[in-house]
This record gives sequence, C-alpha cells and structure tokens, in this order.
Amino acid sequence: MESPRPKPKRSSEPRVRETVEVRRKSLIQAAMRSIAKYGYAGSTIEKICDEAQVSRGLINHHFQSKDELIRQAYKELCEEWSFQTRHMLLSADRDPEEQLRSIIRSSFGPALFKHDYIGIWVGFVSVIAKSPTLKRLHRELLGEDIAAYQKIFEAISAKRGLSLNPRLAAIGLLSMIDGLWTQWYLDPTAFTADEAAQACSDYVERLYT
Repeated sequence: MESPRPKPKRSSEPRVRETVEVRRKSLIQAAMRSIAKYGYAGSTIEKICDEAQVSRGLINHHFQSKDELIRQAYKELCEEWSFQTRHMLLSADRDPEEQLRSIIRSSFGPALFKHDYIGIWVGFVSVIAKSPTLKRLHRELLGEDIAAYQKIFEAISAKRGLSLNPRLAAIGLLSMIDGLWTQWYLDPTAFTADEAAQACSDYVERLYT
C-alpha cells in the first residue's frame, strides 16, 4: 500500500509580499501625518519613526532615504486625490453637469475636506519647487486634472450650445478649489464646506451667463 503523498508546502511569498506592502504603506502614512503636523522641514526621520512607532532601522530597510519616503508619500497623496475626485466619479454615460457637481461635492466632502488632510498638501507646497521629482509629479497631476475638467467643460458647452474656453474654465475651477482649501486650512471658521462648494458651483454657472 502506497503511503500518502505529502501535501506540497504553500509558499509564504504572497504573505511576505503583503507584509512588506502593509509596512511600507504604514510608513508612508506616518510620513504624511508628520508633514501635516510639522511640515516638510520638521518631518525628520525621528519624527516619522515616532509617528509610525517603529525604529529607524525599519524605515532604512524599506526606503533608501527620507527623500524617497517623502516622494512615495506625495505620490500616494496624488493618487488619493485622483481617486476621490476623478477616477471614481467620471463616467462616459453620466451627464457632464452632474459629473462636475459630483467632483465639487467630493472636493469639499468629508473624505478630503479635513484639516489634517489639507495640512499634508500645504506641507508639501514648501518643497515641491525645490524637488525635481515632486515637481514632475505635481506637473503630471495638474495636467491630468486640467485635461479631465476641460473635457467636462467641453461637454457642458456642447450640451448648452454655448461658447466657452474650456481650458481656462478648468484652470479657474481648480485654482478656486485650491485657494478655498488653503484659506480654510488657515482659518476653518472663515466658511463652511457647503459654502465653499456653493461658491464653486456659482462660479461654474456664471461662466455660462
């Protein structure tokens, strides 16, 4: 009688890979929280370690330098913005005006319009101009946003049968959102999220009057 064949051992590689990814993401999020609290200059490796509650050696194991960790943090921040405002909302079969209203609502919704989250963006502003890598990521994000918003304004113009410069409209709306975010971060009592969203909606409507 043949003895039963031993069951093949399951590879631990997926579990190891998952653990590495989870740890990297945890460190990236800690870096983002540190930037929100202390700004870029104040976000030392020690501060990030304290935020993540890990040793310096773990950060050195997963990232070659503080700059690499910061770049990854900014990349994740950009991806979150894109997911919340564009990739999740835009659909070819949706009315373009509803698409734009959804983006505005999301920009001032609870997932994005919160002090800590906006503080991360503000913290990055001081270093983007000095970092070629971050500058490139910022340029790519802005270019993608302008193109996406411009496409929506083109569709709205075609629907209403009105003439409008869609690129300038896109730049104007993005700049308005950015400005409202910054002003609210500096003084959260200045206006509410609903008022900010309404101001953007009114801006869009005035473009077509």
